[in-house]
Amino acid sequence: MEFAELKKHLNNEKPHACYACYGDDSYVLSRAVALISGLAGEPRPFNIVDKEFGTARELTDELMQLPLMSSVRVVIARGKIDVAAVGEYLKKPNDTTVLVVVTYIKHDSWGHDASPVIPQGATPVVCNRLDIKYVIPFVRSAIKDSGAVIFDAAVRKLYDRCGGYMTRINSEAQKLAFMRAGAEITSDDVEELVNADTEFVVFELGDSILAGNGARALEIVNGMAKNNDLVAAFTLLYNRFKKIFAAAVDPDGLAGLGVKPYQANKLKGESGKFSKARLKSMLDLLAKADYDYKTGAMSQYDALTAFVARAAGGVK
Repeated sequence: MEFAELKKHLNNEKPHACYACYGDDSYVLSRAVALISGLAGEPRPFNIVDKEFGTARELTDELMQLPLMSSVRVVIARGKIDVAAVGEYLKKPNDTTVLVVVTYIKHDSWGHDASPVIPQGATPVVCNRLDIKYVIPFVRSAIKDSGAVIFDAAVRKLYDRCGGYMTRINSEAQKLAFMRAGAEITSDDVEELVNADTEFVVFELGDSILAGNGARALEIVNGMAKNNDLVAAFTLLYNRFKKIFAAAVDPDGLAGLGVKPYQANKLKGESGKFSKARLKSMLDLLAKADYDYKTGAMSQYDALTAFVARAAGGVK
């Protein structure tokens, strides 16, 4: 299930024996764990165990313990677990224990749908970045006590500049509420007071390259250099251009790369504007730039600007 469905599920259904919570947003992951932990009653220090388990035996022994003065005990297993052992346990679980397996997945700009191995019998809970429709009411609730108000356009700007990550959205919303207490938080306020997330900036850089706007692309690179964000640019750009090229070569194969249908349509649209040779040249140029800075032949800045100038200039 998606994270957005979890609260309703817990309120209306009998809890499952195991929830495997995974995703690329640490805030959403923490909220999922908190919601499931709410099933345990007092004394919570006894009825909630949250740790990394050294062995499968240690974990299964913990799972067989009974709750104290509560109908449910929650065991949160972090780090690497023995998936097979958990699957075996779930064939005949302790019906007073709820196991939560937590896995943070480092975000890949275009392919963050890859899931870890889920124990047989566990219920997956996807904790990737939330859709904007869930973030809008969250931000309004977060700033409510300050008397500030914010409209949809400004929340969307905040969402983009924070890369959609709830940890940063929450902290930036609190900052904006403090600075604009009792007043409206506008899109201009967000533009002025919230630094753009690296991923958002690199996405804009990619857009500028694809549009052939070299001047804007170089301007973005200069801004990134001031913020020491250049290393991330190589990885994020390569991920994007690789998938655009994949869309040109085999459009039907994108699903196998973990690309969602909406993203696949966008990639197909972008790939259709260029020849396969042009896209391959961009990838080759970027790989060379990456190699040049890693081997010390060029600085990160010089390597990236050389790539941007040639790629945005329409090199064949």
